[in-house]
Amino acid sequence: MRFFHFEAIGCYIIALALLSEAFQYPSTCTTRYPRTSTVHVHLSRTSASNSDEIEEVDVAIVGAGIGGLCAGAILNTLYNKKVGIYESHYLPGGCAHAFERNVKVGDASTTFTFDSGPTIVLGCSKEPYNPLQQVLRAVGVNDQVEWLPYDGWGMIEHPQHPSKEKRWKLQVGPNYFEDGPLTQFASNPKALHEFNKLREVTQPLVTGAAEIPAMAMRPGDAAIVPLLRYLPALFQIISNGVEASTGPFGPYMNGPIFTVSDLWLRNWLDALAFSLSGLPAERTSAGAMAYVLFDMHRENAALDYPKGGLGAVVDALVNGVEQTSKSGKNTGSKVHLRRHVESIDTNTEGNRVTGLTINKNGGGKITVKAKDGVICNAPMWSLRNLMKNENALRILGGGNIPSECTPIQSWLRSSNLDPHDGRGSILRPRAVNHDSDSKADTSFLEQCDQAELTGSFLHLYLALNKTGLDMKALQPHYTIMDRGLEGDDILIDGVKDGPCGELNMIAVSNPCVLDDTLAPDGYIIVHAYGAGNEPFDVWKTEGDGSSSSERYQSATYEALKNERAKPLWRAVESIIPDATERTALALIGSPLTHQRYLRRPYGSYGAAFEDCLKDGSTPIPNLVLAGDGVFPGIGIPAVALNGASAANAMVTILDQWMCMDELKSKGLI
Repeated sequence: MRFFHFEAIGCYIIALALLSEAFQYPSTCTTRYPRTSTVHVHLSRTSASNSDEIEEVDVAIVGAGIGGLCAGAILNTLYNKKVGIYESHYLPGGCAHAFERNVKVGDASTTFTFDSGPTIVLGCSKEPYNPLQQVLRAVGVNDQVEWLPYDGWGMIEHPQHPSKEKRWKLQVGPNYFEDGPLTQFASNPKALHEFNKLREVTQPLVTGAAEIPAMAMRPGDAAIVPLLRYLPALFQIISNGVEASTGPFGPYMNGPIFTVSDLWLRNWLDALAFSLSGLPAERTSAGAMAYVLFDMHRENAALDYPKGGLGAVVDALVNGVEQTSKSGKNTGSKVHLRRHVESIDTNTEGNRVTGLTINKNGGGKITVKAKDGVICNAPMWSLRNLMKNENALRILGGGNIPSECTPIQSWLRSSNLDPHDGRGSILRPRAVNHDSDSKADTSFLEQCDQAELTGSFLHLYLALNKTGLDMKALQPHYTIMDRGLEGDDILIDGVKDGPCGELNMIAVSNPCVLDDTLAPDGYIIVHAYGAGNEPFDVWKTEGDGSSSSERYQSATYEALKNERAKPLWRAVESIIPDATERTALALIGSPLTHQRYLRRPYGSYGAAFEDCLKDGSTPIPNLVLAGDGVFPGIGIPAVALNGASAANAMVTILDQWMCMDELKSKGLI
C-alpha cells in the first residue's frame, strides 16, 4: 500500500480527463468480522452434489479489496442487486485489511489491532470528499466510521547520525510549507517562486474536479453519457490538453509546461510522488500530483485517520454489501471469505462471462452463476490464469492467445552488488518501447500481462509498553528518510540515490496518539514499513529445493527478515529510542508475505502509472476489471473510484442517471 493517499479527488481527475476523450440509506447490518477467526457467510444455494454447490447471484465479484467492496456495496444498496464477493483471505479488505494479534503479557492475554497497509487518507473528514467517503455516504454507512483529523506529520532525516540529522514537521494548510521547510532547506531563493508557479500551472487539473462525483463514472464507450451532467468541469480539467491532463507529471517539472530547477524542491516532489505511486514524480500521475499541491496547502486542510483503524472502513463497506437495499429489499448479498476463485467462467464462445468456479476451504467446489456479469478485483496479472476458456483468451488476446511473459519489475537488481548485504537495487529507467506508441499494437491480455510491477513492502508491526512515554510529544505519523531526502553518495550502476532509493523512505504510523482503543491500557502499536521500496528479487527462492512452507519457516528466511528490517527498527528508534526494550510483540512482513497471503504477484502493490488500463472495460462486455491496475491506479481513493465505475457498468445508463438524481436530491453528490 502507499502510505499517503493524498490523491483524494485528484486520483480521479485523470480518469475523468481520459473519459472526456470520448467526447442516505439506513444500514440494517452491523456485523463486525472478528479479525482473528474464520468467517463463513453463504448465499442461498442448491446442492449439486455432496461436495459441489451452485449459487446464483446477479453480479459476482472476485476479491474483497476496497475496490470490490465499494462495487458490491453500491450494487447491493443502490441498485438492488444480489452480489456475491469471493475472497481467498480469511479477512476482507485486501491490502487495506486490519488484523489482530493476541499476546500473553504476564498471566493475561492481550489483543492488539494493526493496519496491514494504508495509514493516512485525505478528504474524508472535510469536503471536498474523496471517492471512498463519497461511496460510504452514498450507501449510507458513513456514520459507521469516525474520522480523526490531524494537521501534519513528522520528518526525520539521517536518523542516528547527529552531524546530519534533521527533524521538522510538515504541517498542512496555507503557507506552513512555504514559510517553513521550503524556505529553510531550498537550494536557491527561486524555490518559493517555482513552488507557487507550479501550483498555478497545475491548478486546471484540480479545478472542477470536486463537482464530478465517483458515481458519475462508468467504463467503456458510454462513459461520457453520465459525465454530460458535468461538462463545464470537464472542460476546465482538460484546459491544458488531454495528454497533459491524463499523463505523468514529467512535463510539469521537466518542461515543456514548467521546469522545477531547485534540487531540494525536486527531491521533495519525488518523495511525495513516491508515497503516492512507488515511482518518481516524473512518472506519477499529473492529476494526483496536482491534487497534492492543492489540497495539502489549502485552507482547512487536514489529514485523516479512522477511529478503530482501516478495519473500521472495511467493516462499514462489508455492511454496505450485506445491508437491506435502498428499496427495503434483502437481496441476499454476502461477502465470502476463504473462497478461492479458480476460474472466471464463460459461455462456449467465450464472449460472455457466466460466473465463477470457487474452491471451497476444506475441499469441494462452488459453481457461481452470475446473471449480469463479473467484476474482477484481482491483480491484472492474474486475469490470464483465471480465464480457462481458450475462446475467451483469444477474444482478450485480440484474436490470438499471446504467449505468456514475465512482467517487468520497477526495481532492477544490480549485477555488481549483493542486495542481501544491504542496498543493491535501483528503480529501472522506463523503457522507451514500453510506452504509448507500442500500446496501440498490444492486445488487452498483453497489456495486463506486461504491465510494470511497482515495488513491494517490508513491514514491522510492534506492540510497545508506553510507560513513561510522553504521547503528547509524539506525532501520529512520521516519514523517516534513512539516508536523507537527498540520499547518499553511492552510485549503483551509475544511478544516484535519492528519496526513491531502496529502503530510504520509511513510514512510521503511530496511531495511538489519535486513537488509544487500538491497544490495551499501558501499550501502543507502531507500524513501520518501507514505502514500496523493497525489491522482490532480494527474496527470490527459486531453485532452493525447499517447499513453500519450509521457506516460510526457515532460519535463512528469518535471518533475512531481521537483516532487511534494520532500517525499520532504526526509524522507530529515532522516535522512541528504547523501543526494543519496550517491545511486547514484533512481527515482520516481507514481500513473500504480500505474495502469499494477498496473492500479489511479486509482492507488488500495483501497476506503474503508465501501464494502468484506461478503464475497467474488457473485450468481453459483461466482464469488468477494478483495482490498482485500472485508472486512476494505486491508492484507496483510486480503487474506490474504479470500484464505483465497475458497479455502474453492471446497470443501464438510465439506472445510473436516476440513481445520481436521487443521490443529488439527498445532498449526497
